[in-house]
Amino acid sequence: MLLSAGLASPTMSSGNATEEPRLLPVTPGFSLPQTCGPVAWAGGRWPNMDWRDGQLLWIGWEAGRLAWRTVWQETDGQVWVTGARPDGGDERWAEVVLGCRQVCPAFSEPVLARLSNRFTGLRPFAYGSIYEGLIAAIVGQSISVAAAAVAQTRLCALVSPSVERSGRTFWPLPLPDQLASADASLIRRAGVTWRRAEALVAVSRAALEGNLPAREAALRQPEETAAMLRRLPAVGPWTANSVLLWGVGAPDAYPTGDVALLRAARAAFDDPDLDLKGLDHRAEEWRPARAWAARLLWTDLLGIAR
Repeated sequence: MLLSAGLASPTMSSGNATEEPRLLPVTPGFSLPQTCGPVAWAGGRWPNMDWRDGQLLWIGWEAGRLAWRTVWQETDGQVWVTGARPDGGDERWAEVVLGCRQVCPAFSEPVLARLSNRFTGLRPFAYGSIYEGLIAAIVGQSISVAAAAVAQTRLCALVSPSVERSGRTFWPLPLPDQLASADASLIRRAGVTWRRAEALVAVSRAALEGNLPAREAALRQPEETAAMLRRLPAVGPWTANSVLLWGVGAPDAYPTGDVALLRAARAAFDDPDLDLKGLDHRAEEWRPARAWAARLLWTDLLGIAR
């Protein structure tokens, strides 16, 4: 789990870091542009990450301290990393955020088999923890990717320190203690509803009290984790499974009711009459890799990072 509670420093500038590029091995076939498609889909609006000129720019918390990385790929089997990282944990970061140790399973379904052959370098990009997945999923309920990114940025700018990099300002996602003590009226200024603002405070308190599972536990017991998450405020089936999918990269998390996934499936399967109920029925054939199938379909619709 990358994130842990701690005191935030007020700002951090890219001029503070002078590390030389570090070589980071990844599994053969890994593609940074395919994996980072979700970063590019928001068009530079995410508060904590961006895709620019073939590079991933990322900022977040590690052991309660700010870390940032710039990542690019020149050849198969390795990526280059530069930037400030407090604990030197590039390998751990790449495993948790880029999913670089995982490989897409084989699909017998013809459309998904075609997509998996097209996007052979796709890996499960994720936020890195259940807590961060909750923040992202609650903010992003029932709105587009671009709108979710804007709301995330507003939320982060309210409570998180800023980092200037590559001509733009970044903010890490809030630490639990930054939101647990916040008033819902403050969080409302990010553009979320009262119910979601109160839910963000509640999940932050749950994280601060140690009541959210670590990444490894959630991956071992995804169904139990989803059931536990649904007991939290404002967390229904879509949110719980989105947390597992985007928070920790669970392979079979299926966000039922996802409108963008329905659009992608209609296009990929050439079935304009497909509805959400029909998509749920079709997705049963994708077990135990429904999250992989969803990622392939979204990538087919929205594209890779160019």
